[in-house]
Amino acid sequence: MLAFRFLIFSFLSCTLIFGEYASAQDTTQYRVKPTVIELGFGMGGNIPAGDLKNRFGPNLNLSTHLHYISPKDFVMGGGLMFIFGDNVKEDVLAPFRTTTGVILGDDNQIADVFLRQRGLYLSADVGKLFPVSKKSRSGIMVMASGGILQHNIRFTDERNSVAQIRAGRSVGYDRLTRGFGLRQSIGYKHMSRDKRVNFEVLFDFIQGFTSEIRAVNFDTGLATISSRTDLLFGFRMKWNLPFYFGGKDDIIYY
Repeated sequence: MLAFRFLIFSFLSCTLIFGEYASAQDTTQYRVKPTVIELGFGMGGNIPAGDLKNRFGPNLNLSTHLHYISPKDFVMGGGLMFIFGDNVKEDVLAPFRTTTGVILGDDNQIADVFLRQRGLYLSADVGKLFPVSKKSRSGIMVMASGGILQHNIRFTDERNSVAQIRAGRSVGYDRLTRGFGLRQSIGYKHMSRDKRVNFEVLFDFIQGFTSEIRAVNFDTGLATISSRTDLLFGFRMKWNLPFYFGGKDDIIYY
């Protein structure tokens, strides 16, 4: 009986010692990345292609976004890009120009009329950040988005002297165009460990499958174009303001 008790005691002792040893071997320490809500502001430039290059030249853009970055570095959210420029190739006011190329106002004086490019891209974004190391959240970011692309010609009449574009009549000449858009972006995203310097440098490729909204263009008397492919290539620089939630060094027991 004494030998039997000693055997049971030895067995239980070995089991406890082995369990502690196994537990120590299965203890792992790793870094849980925080969730990030990020507000960003950017600016950049685009070069048009496809049908868009026949209407506008190069343009600039201002953008903003609100993104959620998960602990596993998946990115999702939405953004807005405002597009503007002064290089308008399609002269919709050509029928009203004199042989010298000027437009006369109601008072028979030369009118100060300028054509400008305006547009926007409203998007829903998804992507993935590939950090350069496990302890960093800076690295290569790949994004894709879908949304609405819109662009038009804006008129600035300094003396409000041209009847054809006054009091809302410009809608017959503004070439308002809208449709579904896609964007692919790739670039470098920096998120400093002290949370003070946070920026992105991105290359964008936008494809717009659009149509002109007005029924008729007043300058030509023809029906508007129902199917267009508008393309934009560009670079953007964005400055981000991140808000961190959670995240720490945890010890996990298996």
